[in-house]
Amino acid sequence: MTLKRPPQEVIRSYCLDSASVEIRSLGEGSINDTFLVHTKERSLVLQRINDTVFPDPGILINNLLHLSHYLSSLPAPPEQHWQDVTLIPALNGSPAIYDKKGAFWRALSYIENSICFSRAETTLQAEQTGWALGHFHKRVTGLDVAKMQVPLPGFHDLGTYLTQYDQLIINTDIKTSSEISRCHKAITNHREEALHLEKMYSQSNWQRRIIHADPKIANVLFDQKNGLAISLIDLDTVGPGLLQHDIGDCLRSVCNSGGEEGHLDTISFDLTLCEAALYGYFKASGTLLKACDKELICDGLKAITYELGLRFFMDYLQGGNYFKCNTPEETFEKALVQFTLLRDIIEKEASIRKLSLFR
Repeated sequence: MTLKRPPQEVIRSYCLDSASVEIRSLGEGSINDTFLVHTKERSLVLQRINDTVFPDPGILINNLLHLSHYLSSLPAPPEQHWQDVTLIPALNGSPAIYDKKGAFWRALSYIENSICFSRAETTLQAEQTGWALGHFHKRVTGLDVAKMQVPLPGFHDLGTYLTQYDQLIINTDIKTSSEISRCHKAITNHREEALHLEKMYSQSNWQRRIIHADPKIANVLFDQKNGLAISLIDLDTVGPGLLQHDIGDCLRSVCNSGGEEGHLDTISFDLTLCEAALYGYFKASGTLLKACDKELICDGLKAITYELGLRFFMDYLQGGNYFKCNTPEETFEKALVQFTLLRDIIEKEASIRKLSLFR
């Protein structure tokens, strides 16, 4: 259930003068309930953590504490007036609190004079989204991976999702339609190539690094005046992972010409936006990726697009309990968008691989 306002006891936990605060919903997130809170002293982002998605919110908070402490120890980056989002403790010093109903709340710093977009409309936005992710990856290279836990059980573990899918279609009475059959067919036909990145990782000695794990364009904040990226938000999923998953997810979001919720006949993978996003990423990340890492960027793109389509489809089959959609049918439509996009990515794979290796 989506809240219209945080409980008063939560507001009092973060605001000295809780009677005079201004609150508005930031309703773009698909998981948590998020609010912007203004007081005379400061502004902050207040969130109720979805405990269905995050069964152990303590892991999430510990990760944010480590990340905030590390980022705060770094000198302020001169590039583009970049601002790191950090955890804000409650007035009693606690990193997070529970309300009277047992819901888990935390607060984050608010980036003033910023704007976000749900889709890339210009090459500058695409370039800056890639730049933001590359800047973030390079900025957290010194953060000890051992201190960070995976905040979501099985997150980005495609093999686990597929095992769950196999059990679901065996044990669930699923209605049939041409579109449902289309999803099943996409999952079956592209299963092995979507698993390629995981297989390559398991067969090598590559080390997991710190990734954002949800670097879609909607999680990049842009300067309202000059349009440059100034922050990367929604840090709940930050933890150990593969850089190719992050880069692939960034490209999946930025290069979908129809947007995350577009009509199927508008969905395609825009190679011009792809080139811009990769240019921005490599410009910011420098020598972070070796040639062998770049060779797997397209595999990360295919894997994450397939994974998200699979997760949307499974959530639909289970009644739409995971993602914040008004109806299960909306979740199903999101699945169809991802599988449509995946088909176009595969058709353009040679061009995408060439762009990934160009710089």
